[in-house]
Amino acid sequence: MITSRQVEAFRAVILSGSATEAANFMGVTQPAISRLLGDLEHAIQLKLFDRKGGKLLPTSEGISFYREVERSFVGLNRIEKAAKDIRERRGGELRVAALPALATSLLPSVAAEFSAARPAVDMTLYGMTSPSVLEWVITGRCDLGIVHERIPHSAITTLDIPPMEAVFIAPSGHPLLDRDVIHPQDIHDQDFVGLASSSSMRRSFDAVMVTHRCVPKIRMESPLTMMLCGLVDAGFGCAVVDPFTAMHLPWRNIQVRPFRPSIQFEWSIILPNFSPVSSLAADFAAEFSSAFSKALADLQTASTDR
Repeated sequence: MITSRQVEAFRAVILSGSATEAANFMGVTQPAISRLLGDLEHAIQLKLFDRKGGKLLPTSEGISFYREVERSFVGLNRIEKAAKDIRERRGGELRVAALPALATSLLPSVAAEFSAARPAVDMTLYGMTSPSVLEWVITGRCDLGIVHERIPHSAITTLDIPPMEAVFIAPSGHPLLDRDVIHPQDIHDQDFVGLASSSSMRRSFDAVMVTHRCVPKIRMESPLTMMLCGLVDAGFGCAVVDPFTAMHLPWRNIQVRPFRPSIQFEWSIILPNFSPVSSLAADFAAEFSSAFSKALADLQTASTDR
């Protein structure tokens, strides 16, 4: 029966070229190496070396056997490396879903830095609406999701990230842009594009408008603030959206103004709670939250400068 020690001795002799060097490498005596080699040859019924002038020269059978041995050692080295990567949080798989506005701006930059520090991690990024992000997280198709509202659900754990104050946006040249701050009465009877009525942000906006007895002309709706910004950029009315989408993406024709009374856009990171959160997902959530807070601070500074 072959032992791992015999195979190690054989490999050490092949790589070092002598029994003496192999003995030094393995921390044993030279006679111990010779005994291990003899036992291995007996066990596999092959002559692995010719002994000439005190040297061990591999036979053709020995060389063929070494090739198989080396394949096994390469496999073991790969397993050891994988274990080290997992231990040091550098390996594994991470799937992240987020709103398109984040998936095309902040998320890739955070993912790039995260991946650069963990080159063995396989990452997949998805862009979709908040309900779809929720579905993918609770069904296990994603390890982590980022949505723009607080979603109470028994299958997820929610990590809050800083909220944002909604802003008014309009295409360049719009008459309301002459004002420093936009109020509900300003957009009464104005052409307007709004979030889908199912969103929490839309409900908050509608409540403000009802309180002030103002009704904009809602020309079109979308569940995505990114789509609303695209419509405004194309000159199709005005909107009230989150400042991240309005100011973090390179729109050509959008102007931003504060909107009062304040409407909060809430964001959160969601994780599945039906299984333990992986260290990769926890690390990414922390890094994204930090980057998001910095991006929000930068946006607030840019908004003040305007």
